[in-house]
Amino acid sequence: MKRSYVFPSVYEETSVDFAKVAANFIEGMKINNFNQRNYLIGNMALTEGSAPHKFLNSSAQDLDYQLMALTALIIAAQGTDNKMVITTGFPFITHAIYKKGARDFYLGKHQVSFDTRTFGGTGVENISVNVSAFDVMTEIDGCIKAIRQGQMAETQNFFIGSLGFGTFELALSTPSGIVQRTAHSEKGIHYAVNILENEIEKNYYLSMLTGQQIERAFQRGFFLINRRKVDVLEMRKRALTSYYNEVISPAMRKKYSDEDFSKTTKIYLVGGGAMYTELVTLFIEEFQDILDVIVYPEPYLCASEGYCLNSVSMVPSSNTLELKENITYVGIDLGNSNTVVTIYNDTE
Repeated sequence: MKRSYVFPSVYEETSVDFAKVAANFIEGMKINNFNQRNYLIGNMALTEGSAPHKFLNSSAQDLDYQLMALTALIIAAQGTDNKMVITTGFPFITHAIYKKGARDFYLGKHQVSFDTRTFGGTGVENISVNVSAFDVMTEIDGCIKAIRQGQMAETQNFFIGSLGFGTFELALSTPSGIVQRTAHSEKGIHYAVNILENEIEKNYYLSMLTGQQIERAFQRGFFLINRRKVDVLEMRKRALTSYYNEVISPAMRKKYSDEDFSKTTKIYLVGGGAMYTELVTLFIEEFQDILDVIVYPEPYLCASEGYCLNSVSMVPSSNTLELKENITYVGIDLGNSNTVVTIYNDTE
């Protein structure tokens, strides 16, 4: 059985003890005694924190990455002591320099403490997680694996555009693999968020909101400023249009030749940015005469689903019986906006 869990990639240090302020662990995540400090994670940080934050495109040596990763391990453990096979990923631009650090961080045993009182538990619990096998992919390779080996079962050539908060990734995929010449990373949705932030600050004081708080308002389509609702949907549309015209379209013109367009009739859009209909419409307008624009179902899950499929493929089928009882396969997409954990276990 396969399941996915999503939480915002934000954290905030805290010294406060909370009692029954959330319905479950996903809503009330609090890591205790990590480097002798306590941290609110995800929705808990957004609800109870004052300045929830995360750095952009961080590595496994960074505190924010480690906190999100350990939280993902707690979610993946699901209260069991199973061994884990884990796959995660990075954008093209950071994959080569970050992958060794990620491997060193994940592999082996982890002791993690978390506070259950936030969602009605009795106190702090300690769990042990054993990561027995680990792999690191590029985000685009993870998404392609999901498209080819998951529910879409795609067998033909296709372009792919991964619209993340930190990066925009593109490539031409064939059944034999990526055409490396076409693989490229560019600025992500944060480019459009910055445009909107600069525009709205001409008329409103944003009270020193963090980048993540501004991004959430960008997603909602409105800000609450001095107890007034400020609609920014039109402003967001203009920002996304500028982002498409200044970043996405030039990148695709640069990396894709006319010959590449002769090899496929499809482009798949994945990542959280594919949730913006304004952005999808711009792809359709530019490519309607030559490509079918396909948005992956629940596009923000695509990378983690591909990583999970990779974890399953890492285990020899000859050991199936033993693995069914002892292994949990996990894909962790530790994004700049959200972290997605996809879990597969044969015994469920």
